[in-house]
Amino acid sequence: MNQFYTAESVTEGHPDKLCDLIADSVLDECLAHDMSARVACEAMATKGNIIVAGEITSRYEPDIPRIVRSVLREVGYDPDGYAIQCLIHRQSPDIAAGVDCPLEQHRGNTDGRNLRLGAGDQGVMVGYACSETPQMLPLPVVLAHRLASTLDAARKSGAVPGLGPDGKAQVTVEYDGDGNPRRLDTVVLSAQHGPELPADELWWELTDKVLAPALQALPPDEDTKILL
Repeated sequence: MNQFYTAESVTEGHPDKLCDLIADSVLDECLAHDMSARVACEAMATKGNIIVAGEITSRYEPDIPRIVRSVLREVGYDPDGYAIQCLIHRQSPDIAAGVDCPLEQHRGNTDGRNLRLGAGDQGVMVGYACSETPQMLPLPVVLAHRLASTLDAARKSGAVPGLGPDGKAQVTVEYDGDGNPRRLDTVVLSAQHGPELPADELWWELTDKVLAPALQALPPDEDTKILL
């Protein structure tokens, strides 16, 4: 029995990715000046507003509004179009106590071991490696990433005029009963663009300069659903 697997990816101007870039940039700035900095920084974006919040304990105080404006400019947005709000405080004393030294040291049970650091927040990761692509990732994931990165490249190079920084790609691949990729079932590509570009022209440009090069590993067939 055939199965269908779907994956999505977003461009660097998508709000999810934009917020990741902002938080990562704050972390990079802190570590560049203080390698022992502790940074738990989150970002949220909504229309005309960027909010950066969290806990930062560092000998260096980052200029967060400057960092946010730099990321916005680099991604392709006008920084002057956004109000930036910072809600940052130092790390909670309870969390700091757990990170400063391990539980064994708290209990006086180090057994001569050199235990210098404890653990803060925990994380749960779900995923798997597979052999169906050189990247060791499922094919729908690879194709979705390629579409998003090709869309970004087409915007930056001007190959497709009038594109904005935001975009998203979703790919559904049909697998046979043995778990092998069989065909490309559905492709969804969302591209932010200006109103001056006619829809039919944009469709052709995206098909020719984004979809075709990005989907060479598993090209669409006559039954593939293409949604732009």
